[in-house]
Amino acid sequence: MPYLGLDDGAEVLPPQVPDSATVTCPVCNDVMSVVASYEREDAFVSRHFRHQGDGQGGAVSDSNGSGGDCPGESEMHYKMKAIAYARLENEYPDATLEFETGLDGRIPDVLLEFPEPRMPHGKGIAVEAQYRNEGKDKEAAVEHYLSRSYSVAWLEEENFSTYDVDLSGILTTWPHALPRQTGLEGYPDITRWLWQEKHPSVELDIPIPAEYWASLDKSGEWVTVVERPIKRRGSARISRSPTGELTFSLGKAKWGHGEALGVQVYRSDVVTLKRFADALDRVAFGDERPSPADCDSEWHELCKGWFTGAPQITA
Repeated sequence: MPYLGLDDGAEVLPPQVPDSATVTCPVCNDVMSVVASYEREDAFVSRHFRHQGDGQGGAVSDSNGSGGDCPGESEMHYKMKAIAYARLENEYPDATLEFETGLDGRIPDVLLEFPEPRMPHGKGIAVEAQYRNEGKDKEAAVEHYLSRSYSVAWLEEENFSTYDVDLSGILTTWPHALPRQTGLEGYPDITRWLWQEKHPSVELDIPIPAEYWASLDKSGEWVTVVERPIKRRGSARISRSPTGELTFSLGKAKWGHGEALGVQVYRSDVVTLKRFADALDRVAFGDERPSPADCDSEWHELCKGWFTGAPQITA
């Protein structure tokens, strides 16, 4: 099926000449007429040329519209562009189509433009029909068109059938061209105004009085670091003395007052206390608890642990 003709020596594609025009076949010099796009059963047949009669190639046109003996087949890239043009023209009759029209430094094979931008295609569709052209930077081309609100139909040879092209893979401006924005960047002025704080917060440096900081100074007092209750009104407490030492104390409450036994502790006493607690758990409440018969008649010591204490004191 021919897609390339000569009109007064100039190469033309079917969409570039009116329906009533005749052109010359560049292969056999036969006269060709224009066949408009049409639907045949469930298939689309794109606009093309048809041989009118005998040419240098020989016979009259066959039912497919090509010269029966004409050996020529239109150059594939021309055919791809012509089929894409015809298909878009059929799909979007209200749009404007042009071959190889510049778009800010790039020239798509076919450029479709809508009267007004529409969802999801934006301003139009840029068609790149790629036939054995592996040197083109596809990523850069697609980014160029999408950034200018044009969808992109990147068509390879496998997208085409004899008379039709599959346009299902169009990269539309939505969502492929969503702007990479942060905050209110890119929004119109009215949107920015609506979202801004109408009563913005006020920042004011207020110095805190020295008396407040002095009230937090506990350097001359006993300070409780941590305290845990023990049953029957008792407690275990770690405190810091006015001179900075840490003390461990066990205490109990009485009516009107309380009493406690405290001893200075060091980091190594943490291990001692843990071992004491583990031993107490076993021999007082676990399987190692002695029977009454095995215990002393008065007080019976179950376990003990020595804290480091101060230089003159052990506990």
